[in-house]
Amino acid sequence: MPDEPAASPFRVPVEFVRFAAAVEPAEVGWGYVSGLLGAEDAVRLAFLRRCDLRERAGDFDALAGAEPSSPELGALCHRLSGGDADAGRVWTYLALGWACSHSGEERGGLLGELAARGDDGAARSALDPEGEGLRLLAAGRDEFLIGRAASGQGMNWRSISALMGTDRPEEVDAAFDRAEELVGVAVIGLALNHPDAEAVLPRVARALESEGDELRHQGRVALAHVARLHSTVDRRCLRLLRSHPRGSEADDDLWVYVPHRRLPWWLWRHHLGERMAWLLRDRWRS
Repeated sequence: MPDEPAASPFRVPVEFVRFAAAVEPAEVGWGYVSGLLGAEDAVRLAFLRRCDLRERAGDFDALAGAEPSSPELGALCHRLSGGDADAGRVWTYLALGWACSHSGEERGGLLGELAARGDDGAARSALDPEGEGLRLLAAGRDEFLIGRAASGQGMNWRSISALMGTDRPEEVDAAFDRAEELVGVAVIGLALNHPDAEAVLPRVARALESEGDELRHQGRVALAHVARLHSTVDRRCLRLLRSHPRGSEADDDLWVYVPHRRLPWWLWRHHLGERMAWLLRDRWRS
């Protein structure tokens, strides 16, 4: 039976990890074995990555199907992490990023605990967060998030169901750069799954300003979702939407869910004109 997970000064929550890196199975295993990732979060993270990859999920299937309290999870994590000497590097980046996401005394306490772990790279970065720490965070983001998104390994770009779960904006940016056929599906997925409208709207704008009719339509669908879920829109998307045909789902949901004072005159004119037409038709029929 494998050893219990190592004692760790703190855990890095899965909701932070999922947006900061596109992790591999060995890295999930290393996070659990090191104690930086709890058992339930290891299973949850593997499930999310399985959703990202679908039929390419591989070892994520086994991790996601394990019972958090079972010895099988520990055995699997030990096996996966033991076969990859570099699996721990992403956790140096993630642990530092989690510590630096806090402020004040809590930030100082987490950095102090990280500096005491014995990892020389982590210790140097934790003791000098504004110098070595910032350099490590930038390099980690480039390698484990941007780099993996650019290569396409973060998502299964042939699976519509996987892309509808997209929650990393960097994946969508890289897909636009590669001219992925299903990038519009990922824009819709991002609108449905990402908690921050400010991160979603620039990617919606890229779809709205595209030349392809299907991608432009998918941009309107994504914008409608942002309006419905967040009750907001930005000036760039409104400017681009003006050149689209009126009466779309974006027009309707913006009018219903975003405060009217934030909407442009041309959208007022469209909806008030429609309202007047309905009133006239009703009056005529009566």
